[in-house]
Amino acid sequence: MQADFVRRRMAQGLVAAMFAASIVVAGPAAPEAQAIPGWSNPCNLPGGKTVCDKAEDGAKWLYDKSGADSVVDGVSGAVDFASDPLGYLEQKLRSGTKGMFSAFGEELAGKKGTGN
Repeated sequence: MQADFVRRRMAQGLVAAMFAASIVVAGPAAPEAQAIPGWSNPCNLPGGKTVCDKAEDGAKWLYDKSGADSVVDGVSGAVDFASDPLGYLEQKLRSGTKGMFSAFGEELAGKKGTGN
């Protein structure tokens, strides 16, 4: 009875795998990328380079002033922790220990460190 159930499940899995493979092989091909002519880019028009540079500078300024970089850093830290928790903890402990010893060294020597 148990062997029949296992055999039936294996047959269902094999059929599902064959169906998925047939869809991948016989499915529609990805459309080819179409080249966009250079004249359609507004940055290539006369005076457009200046406008595009100003827009890029404005976008960088907005990003710097918006605080989005702290959000990006937080998400980046969460992804680092999720992908390699022990490596993330090791990195944090290593940087904390380095900071602690540099602070103690500054106090004992009576001078500021190099900031490394």
